[in-house]
Amino acid sequence: MRLPIDARLVESRMRDLAQTTVNQTVSLFKGGTFALAAVLLIEILGQPEGRLLRLALWISSFLLALTSYNAYLNTSIVDFRESVANVVIIIMQMMIELMLFAVLAPRYAESLWRFWIFVYAAFLILTAVRMLYFGMNLGLQVDAGLKPMLEAIDMGRRRNAWRMLLISIFALAFGIAGAVLPLQPQWLIGLTIAWAIFTMLQSITGLVGMHRQRMMMEQMLDEALAKEAAS
Repeated sequence: MRLPIDARLVESRMRDLAQTTVNQTVSLFKGGTFALAAVLLIEILGQPEGRLLRLALWISSFLLALTSYNAYLNTSIVDFRESVANVVIIIMQMMIELMLFAVLAPRYAESLWRFWIFVYAAFLILTAVRMLYFGMNLGLQVDAGLKPMLEAIDMGRRRNAWRMLLISIFALAFGIAGAVLPLQPQWLIGLTIAWAIFTMLQSITGLVGMHRQRMMMEQMLDEALAKEAAS
């Protein structure tokens, strides 16, 4: 005889709903993003004109997508509630990631790559807003032993969000200056490549930070389990 659907079964489904929703959304878009990146890389390598600039921006976009993906993997461990608004913002983030690659396509207008910096800034701003104002597990009770770990994660998210907002301000200033000032094309291309290298370093730093965060989470989780076992 099959067991009836009871409150505990629905509760377990509700608890898994956040990760089911986020994982499906992120996996759907990340697959498209990486597929587009692969096709675009072939196009960039096959087009000599502007190859170095587009390749630098492509690497920046790819590292940013990798960093974003690893961030979702990290938070999946401790995320048990996502609002509808948060999921909508995640979808918008993924759309902007796709645009980071789309504006680099050589078959489009030659100057379209100039919009990359604005798309990049929009991604940082939207990500920072989500991290600052759409926190994880809102309204859920947390065991006292896990509070130090979750508070440390939240503090790190907020610190990263404010850094993103600061970088986005400089990115917007750079993009506006490039659009308004009478810079020679060689100067603008050189400065854009320099900015691309800066974003690469930021993404690599973020990946290293996520690895350290995961090690910190494992250590604090072990401490919480040890305290629970002792009590």
